[in-house]
Amino acid sequence: MPDRRFHLAAAASVGAGYAAFKSQNQSGLSCLIESTGGAIGSAFGGVLPDVIDPPIHSRQVPVSRGAVLWASLDSFQVALRRQAECHPLDAACSGNWISAAAHSLAELLLRLLAGFLAGFGAGYLSHVILGFRNAAAHSARRMKDRHGD
Repeated sequence: MPDRRFHLAAAASVGAGYAAFKSQNQSGLSCLIESTGGAIGSAFGGVLPDVIDPPIHSRQVPVSRGAVLWASLDSFQVALRRQAECHPLDAACSGNWISAAAHSLAELLLRLLAGFLAGFGAGYLSHVILGFRNAAAHSARRMKDRHGD
């Protein structure tokens, strides 16, 4: 069974990459911010299956249901990006620096959250896929040991 560090490393790579892919039509800085959010989100998603159903026994909760949730998050990501795109114009039109800073911060947080959602799902699925791969290898070893092959 892969340990938590392995799941975190795999999830962070997958989550940051998927968030970058999802934000490829954004500017370079926006893509970087979403990728960072993806890496953060994937760290949470990559360990969540162990929190929901600890691997001290065979999994009782079908952790693959996360794929359905992940698919539903795409519309939220689009909405967050649209909201983030409004804030630079609002910052430019604001009358003072406090308002401009607040709009810039709001844009940053919305982009981070959009990336977080993409990364969360990718990290969750990477954990599930690594778990299935490991379970299949373990079953094959047990069968081989039983039959003495």
